Amino acid sequence: MNWNLKLRNWHRDFSYFYVGLLIAFSVSGIALNHRHSWDPRDYVYETIKLKLDIPKDRDAVTDEFFRQSLINNNIDLKLRGSTWRRGGYNLYFDGAYAFINPSTGEGEIERFKIRPVLGQMVDLHKSSNDLWIWYSDIFAISVLLICITGLIIAKGKNGFKKRGWKLALLGIIIPSVFWFFL
Repeated sequence: MNWNLKLRNWHRDFSYFYVGLLIAFSVSGIALNHRHSWDPRDYVYETIKLKLDIPKDRDAVTDEFFRQSLINNNIDLKLRGSTWRRGGYNLYFDGAYAFINPSTGEGEIERFKIRPVLGQMVDLHKSSNDLWIWYSDIFAISVLLICITGLIIAKGKNGFKKRGWKLALLGIIIPSVFWFFL
């Protein structure tokens, strides 16, 4: 078997094997690129207005204070924790999040759910599970093989030596320009 045929077979078989993951990483990557505009993983399905009497003494504003305040407001959510961030109090619940303005005590609890399919794709994309990291590394190596074999297998006027090197060079220059200016 000649090398060109062997490379074509590897290119084809790795592409077939990883088509699902290539699609998932592509779609979730696009979604993550735009995460400043929307949350690609979760969506808000309910918003609860909230008004708390925030003590002037910031040391008195504890998780226990928030737990009691939620009970007093008939809100049945289990508080996981709170932080001071971006000029206000952030409250964290299972499946919910709240921001409280410290000067007015007003805020909103946003209850959210994971977006079907896209949420799972984003979780895969961002996962730090050790086994998944190994699988993702093998995937990344395979994508490199797909790229390299894709460069080599085309021959003739559309081959790398005649036309492909120009497109490959352009494909390197464009991200390099963005990288340089970021």
